[in-house]
Amino acid sequence: MESGPMKKHIAAAAAVAVLTVVAGSKTAAQGVKPQPQDTDWNAPAVEKAKKAPQPASPEGLERGHQLYLKHCGTCHGDKGRGDGPLARLHAQRTSRPPYDLTLPEVQTFLTDGEIFWKVSVGYRREGKVIMPAFKSQLPADEDRWRIVQFVRTLGPTK
Repeated sequence: MESGPMKKHIAAAAAVAVLTVVAGSKTAAQGVKPQPQDTDWNAPAVEKAKKAPQPASPEGLERGHQLYLKHCGTCHGDKGRGDGPLARLHAQRTSRPPYDLTLPEVQTFLTDGEIFWKVSVGYRREGKVIMPAFKSQLPADEDRWRIVQFVRTLGPTK
């Protein structure tokens, strides 16, 4: 049988373990933001290597911003944090919230070509639309590149 101080130590350790499990459950219930590397949605190497055909300009970034708000903001949010008005529905349907495009990991992991490809072709899994394909809604490549250039402004400043 343990002595008084030993019982207190064991009780304290047990309490910490319970709190850790409870906190972990809460985090899992809230949903962890997805990272681009945890997905099976990978662009082909040739697409990842693509670069924007035109440099970013103030006018182009404004066009990209307007297109982003119209087509992307409903899930990714106006500021790109994955908190748009449809983000909760997205998370319920797919078990993952939309990418937080402001995260340094997202900004550095995804190439411009990969973002362009993902915006163009979208993503379906098990018959569910995870992200719509915007190539038919935005047939001009230039418009989808403008969205990519705007998305780059959402990341941390250097």
